[in-house]
Amino acid sequence: MDSAEALRVIRGLARANRIWLTAHAKREAAECGATHEDIRCALVNARSVRASGRGRASDWTVVGQDSVGDDLEIALIIEDGLLIITVY
Repeated sequence: MDSAEALRVIRGLARANRIWLTAHAKREAAECGATHEDIRCALVNARSVRASGRGRASDWTVVGQDSVGDDLEIALIIEDGLLIITVY
């Protein structure tokens, strides 16, 4: 899958709220005050995606704006119709 297709899939799964956060991602989100809706909003409105690189826990790194317009960078895996947020 190339980055253009990944962006399309990520936006679609986010719109369907097919998002699951790992325990680590939940802790990171809580520490910075980001809600599930902030994460969903950033993924639905993602403006860029890039491959995370070899040796990373994630496959893709996404940048988008949360519900108040702040940029969020979210690392994720696309698996079985879910966006699995691994690092936030």
